[in-house]
Amino acid sequence: METKTTHTVDLSNDDRGVMFNPDEEAKAAGWGTDDPYACLAKLYDGPPVLKGALEDLMGIPRQYVSDQWGGDVYSILSFDAVNKAFMDPDTFSNRVYEKMSVTALGDTLLNMDGGKHKRMRNVSKPWFKPSFTDGWWTDKWIVDAVDELFERLMAKDHADLNLELCAPLPMSVVSTGFGIPADEALEFRKALLFHGTREEMIKGHETATRILMRLMTERRAYPQDDLISRFVQADLELEDGSTRKMADDEVMRYCNLIVHAGGGTTWRQLGITIMALLNHPEQMEALRNDRSLMRATIQEVTRWYPTDTAFLRYVEKDTVLEGVEMKEGSVAMLCLGSANHDRTQWEDPDSFNIHRPLKRHFAFGAGPHACLGQHLSRQEMEVALGAVLDRLGDLRWNPDYPTARMSGGTLIGRGPDALHVRYTPVSG
Repeated sequence: METKTTHTVDLSNDDRGVMFNPDEEAKAAGWGTDDPYACLAKLYDGPPVLKGALEDLMGIPRQYVSDQWGGDVYSILSFDAVNKAFMDPDTFSNRVYEKMSVTALGDTLLNMDGGKHKRMRNVSKPWFKPSFTDGWWTDKWIVDAVDELFERLMAKDHADLNLELCAPLPMSVVSTGFGIPADEALEFRKALLFHGTREEMIKGHETATRILMRLMTERRAYPQDDLISRFVQADLELEDGSTRKMADDEVMRYCNLIVHAGGGTTWRQLGITIMALLNHPEQMEALRNDRSLMRATIQEVTRWYPTDTAFLRYVEKDTVLEGVEMKEGSVAMLCLGSANHDRTQWEDPDSFNIHRPLKRHFAFGAGPHACLGQHLSRQEMEVALGAVLDRLGDLRWNPDYPTARMSGGTLIGRGPDALHVRYTPVSG
């Protein structure tokens, strides 16, 4: 018998130990938190590709690329140049991530390329396509998670929506979608997302592994309608065309990647969206009155301010991009921030405008490595925003708190530090 597993994390008491806080992490690492777009603006009208790390060209301390790479570093800035790099994974590969901390997740889609990447991605691709996220994910997990969070919000007239909606929502959806029971869901999220000492992080990893291993064993024997059941029953195609079931460690790495890649991105991007609408009340009112603008709103905010400003690629062979020679072994920084603000592609691109015509951009990447969970992320944001507009009347900034600002790393993991608001609960 299938049990309902929806269970959201209550962060109303500012329990930041439960979730990764981008601003605190950035400060601990000595990162700057200034708006990157003021520094990027001076590069907009220059060459599409420049030799040098993006941080150096922007005039900020290095955060994302260090001297560990050994080779040269190039910054790819224009829409067309970034597109060419994304669409040529044989030249610009994800092997760059083998030297980064993300490899703690193991051999995942992040650092795979070619046929191996395609075969592994195909395992879960059907479960993250638009029709499946609009149906299975939304009907079974997202709506319930949003409803539970709003039960708490509706009991008062003020909140920090960053901690009480944006942060817990994606982790709740993912962990319940996995099929983790309610009494273990909070323990699982804390174990995976708590950033403490090395010993604490190892202990957290062991806790998450224990929960997932037990669940995999149970679902092999008694499958249910959840993501773990789908993973353990899925067929992985091999290089010779034969198939096999995924091993426990392969399922484990997939789950860890989904948690880390999906939880933080959706959290911050939803917060950026709410912040942008609060700062543009006429556009929030337009969306409230015309929900057909919802897709355009999500598309616009992810273009205008993606939570990650740059992606990295490894140059696999000598090549020339937009007239600039790059040597094998170099690192390419694909700047989503500048590409998404390319004046040849958009009119007044620095402005937030939900009435802008729909157009492809790079907030979720592009090509073979385009974000697998982007449709799930958009669906979570759409349902949450719909609830914000329907249930929080007269939504406005709370004057009792400082003005919200963007925080986190200058190039990665950016989002609002807080979203303190006042509102009138709307029932029915």
